[in-house]
Amino acid sequence: MPTWLGQTVSQAEYDRLKAEAEERRFQRQLSQGELACPMFIRDSQKPLMSMTNGMIYDSKSEMRKEYKRAGVEEVGNDVPTKRAEPTRHEKEKAAKERRGAAARALSKMGFGAA
Repeated sequence: MPTWLGQTVSQAEYDRLKAEAEERRFQRQLSQGELACPMFIRDSQKPLMSMTNGMIYDSKSEMRKEYKRAGVEEVGNDVPTKRAEPTRHEKEKAAKERRGAAARALSKMGFGAA
């Protein structure tokens, strides 16, 4: 005699239980799609301190609300793309600032005009 979940059952009862189990498995597969289990992203995370206000957050959505309020852009661990090349005006301004800083330093040391 066959057994079902550790209990001895008649052949007819075994066939009926097996058919029901196969039907449940088939229906579950239809509602599931091709994936083995549903995929979802949790809102919870390990407690993390916000760099904007110092508060501890364990919810991604709450932390993102804080970032949005503070005007912060959240970036992942992706490789950064090439930074934008500074404009000609920005390059000239930076060079002028460097020359001015060097001139002030030399003047303080007595090597330049006051």
